Amino acid sequence: MLLFRYSLELCSRCRLLPQQIRLIHQSAYLLARGIRRRPVEHSEEPASPYTKLDENLSIDNDHNNQMSAQEQFARLELQRLEQESQTTVDQSSSSFVVEDNLDEEELENDEKKQSRPFIDPSTTSIIIFPGQGTQFVGMGQQVINHPNVKEMFNIAHRILGYDLYSKCINGPIEELNQTLYAQPAIYVTSLAAVQKLKAENQKAVENCVVTAGFSVGEVTALVFAGCMTFEDGLRLIKTRAEAMQSASNEVNSGMMSVFVGRETKLTLAVDAAREWCNKYMKIDVPCIQIANHLYAECKVLAGHKEALQFIAHNYKVFGIRRIKYLPVSGAFHTPLMASAKLKLIKALDKIEMQPPLIQVMSNVTGKRHSNDVASIKRSLSQQLTKCVLWEQSMHKMYQRSKQNTYPNTFECGPGRQLGYLLRLNNNKAYQQYHHVDV
Repeated sequence: MLLFRYSLELCSRCRLLPQQIRLIHQSAYLLARGIRRRPVEHSEEPASPYTKLDENLSIDNDHNNQMSAQEQFARLELQRLEQESQTTVDQSSSSFVVEDNLDEEELENDEKKQSRPFIDPSTTSIIIFPGQGTQFVGMGQQVINHPNVKEMFNIAHRILGYDLYSKCINGPIEELNQTLYAQPAIYVTSLAAVQKLKAENQKAVENCVVTAGFSVGEVTALVFAGCMTFEDGLRLIKTRAEAMQSASNEVNSGMMSVFVGRETKLTLAVDAAREWCNKYMKIDVPCIQIANHLYAECKVLAGHKEALQFIAHNYKVFGIRRIKYLPVSGAFHTPLMASAKLKLIKALDKIEMQPPLIQVMSNVTGKRHSNDVASIKRSLSQQLTKCVLWEQSMHKMYQRSKQNTYPNTFECGPGRQLGYLLRLNNNKAYQQYHHVDV
């Protein structure tokens, strides 16, 4: 009886076996079919958003198509960078990082604690010195007959090996615009303007409490403050100008003013320009960065010409209001000036410096130089490859309570550009601005 029951159960299982086999075959068929229909992106790496762009660039090199592809790249890169920056913000907001600013705070507190007699700011003065780009044919005519000025130009003739005064008066402008000649010309005429100011308003020079200079003008300011002699300053300028001219000739580079607003995404524009140059211009280490902070709505970019051209073609994508190329031969205040920096360091080692007699603002930090000579020399060399923080310097120099008056500001040197920047940074301080013509 038991044997009969096992036989029936075995027979029923044998009848179910073909159905199970069919189900197995059907499952295998469906599985295979599913594999064939599976989307490519699940089995392979995700396709790059620039794949179609790459194909367009490789198939068609027509100029118009190139510009269209470049704009497409700019928009894609902006979208990617915005997403990355948002992720970074989200991550950083989840944790609090306390920066250690104790040293700076203690220094400021110590300065406040020091008892100083009150001096009416309106009886003091600030003297500022211009940088490259302010030169013009005829500069020097307004100062040549003031005390010591002719001797200054004679010394310049001996150190430079050419007649600087003739170059300033007669040009031509194409030569005077070259870094090689422009920097010594601005340096000498700016200090000559101090001689003119001393003859016309000696108190303005004697009561100067702070001085600052833009780029090459920082060397002028340090000489005025007694850090080094006129001759040593000129030798330093000569080396600086020659080194920067040589560095400019090594790579196709330039500078560009960009006018920005709250909607501008300048950092993302710079990042996208670097990516474009690396990916499509085959520049291994593309260089583009802010070289000058002029005022809130205006910065100067500097770097490879290809990167600047990318910004010029796509500035509206990033909300930049307008742009303007600057008539200079190189990317000053960027890493592209590294070779010039090395030459300047060697020249600085040969120069004997003294601590400044008055406060001198640093382009690199936007704050006043310390009395440490080694620190001043280091800052002057770093200035060639780092951004000029002029806007920050202006805020620091003219920072005061509302009831306080402002000092008289004198711009000594060619042009009135620094006065224009002062008006845009602090219109109240600009009311006490004066220019000493050269």
